[in-house]
Amino acid sequence: MPVNLPPPQLLEIAGPDAIAFAHAQFTSDVAALPPERWQWSAWLSAQGRVRASFRLLRRGDSSLVLLLGKRSAEAVRAALAPYVFRSKVQLRVLPAGHAFGYFLRDEVVADFGVAPDDGPQGGAIATSAASTVIALPGAQPRWYAFGVGRSASAASAEESNRWHAADIGDGLVDLGDSLGDRYLPTWLGLDSLGAVSIGKGCYPGQEIVARLHFKGGNKRWLHRIEFSADRLPDPATQLDPFADTAGGEIVAAAWSTAPRGVGLAILPRLPHGTQLSSPALPGSSFRVVSPVRDASD
Repeated sequence: MPVNLPPPQLLEIAGPDAIAFAHAQFTSDVAALPPERWQWSAWLSAQGRVRASFRLLRRGDSSLVLLLGKRSAEAVRAALAPYVFRSKVQLRVLPAGHAFGYFLRDEVVADFGVAPDDGPQGGAIATSAASTVIALPGAQPRWYAFGVGRSASAASAEESNRWHAADIGDGLVDLGDSLGDRYLPTWLGLDSLGAVSIGKGCYPGQEIVARLHFKGGNKRWLHRIEFSADRLPDPATQLDPFADTAGGEIVAAAWSTAPRGVGLAILPRLPHGTQLSSPALPGSSFRVVSPVRDASD
């Protein structure tokens, strides 16, 4: 059975200048995204920090939908609005509707007639009635469906945790409002997801992104961690290493079997097995498993 998930945060950018506007604001190569496909993308501050990260869906020649996850669509709309100027675009928050997660291809095919792929030029989009489904990257195939007009019960804690743990396993960070404007895209592994274009031209924060890409100097990467704790660590929980190296912070956590859990943390490059602690969770223990994606710089 599909997993009931929290309603999505959806922002539509529509109008004759929608593609050009998004291409100039977001990190991905929006102009190269074909209709009825999607790509990872982000919106940065001038300092190169991620204000929002999202899946960007292209609907025809003049409409885009930002699938924002935990980030407030209204907050992103209000922050983007001053940049519209004379562009012929409208920014509109879409009804939240329903969201489901699928672990089995057969269930996706049964509901949509096809299980879309996650391709190199942007994943395919499949639609059925008032729902849309996309494939997520990772070792274990998964699909995410959202839309309106389909009833959905509240997600159970067990279902939500299972889906969240799979996101962690695949190195996918869902930034909520409290984590906006805090991290560089490289720290979140967005470049490895294809969310960041180096050669497409200017966008907010592009100079910072290009400098790190061409000159190096990045000092933080996304790591998988394991932990034992009395409660689930909150996003932005600080981590301190026992050795004399810099620390970092947690950006996602889920239970495996409580009190043990898994998470994603932004850290210096640390070897497997490095032990960490958290001032916010005395008595808890944390251990580095691996970088989510290897980096060359």
